[in-house]
Amino acid sequence: MILALVVGPRTQASADTLIGRTAAVLVGRLPLFASDGLDQYGVALFKRWHVDVPYPRTGRRGRPRHPAQLAHPELRYVQLVKHREGRRLVSVSRRVIHGNPADIDAGQITTSLVERLNLTLRQENATLRRKTLAFAKDEDELRAHLALQVAYYHFTRPHLSLRRRLSRPALVRGKTRRRWEKRTPAMAAAITDRVWSLHELLRYRAANNVK
Repeated sequence: MILALVVGPRTQASADTLIGRTAAVLVGRLPLFASDGLDQYGVALFKRWHVDVPYPRTGRRGRPRHPAQLAHPELRYVQLVKHREGRRLVSVSRRVIHGNPADIDAGQITTSLVERLNLTLRQENATLRRKTLAFAKDEDELRAHLALQVAYYHFTRPHLSLRRRLSRPALVRGKTRRRWEKRTPAMAAAITDRVWSLHELLRYRAANNVK
């Protein structure tokens, strides 16, 4: 699922906003965070999840030192950095920034899922593509466009990787036997039990908008 989106350049403020919005919807144990080599994400994660460890008292005169800040024990953050020469990929390095390297498998240090998600968003939204004449001309309109796109992605667009095999094939219109149940990210997250139509999605009113 797409937990949060931020419109704008990749700055420290944008990274802080993204991590703050992500933290607001997380439940339970922290997931493994993975990104490219942009340092702003690591700074934002450390700001959000750290613990203050006070120094032991020495008994000497003077103001006590400020507590040391250490990463939260549950925080796990990895980076995958691609090294290029021109347009050619020459090597890939993997780094464990926060967390115990022994508890993190090398196969988990990847950004392939978010890269595939970026491709999906760009395929369905021309304003996100590079070198295009369909660039966004208004930031508020882009946010509204993305909000609709994300809602469609979560509730209306079935994902092949989330489909589930039926215990018994189901008849469709009395003829075709369907062996798989189509599922959306919202169904996989137990937010809903069905694939929404676009008509349902556009007519839905969020609870905080209902007077």
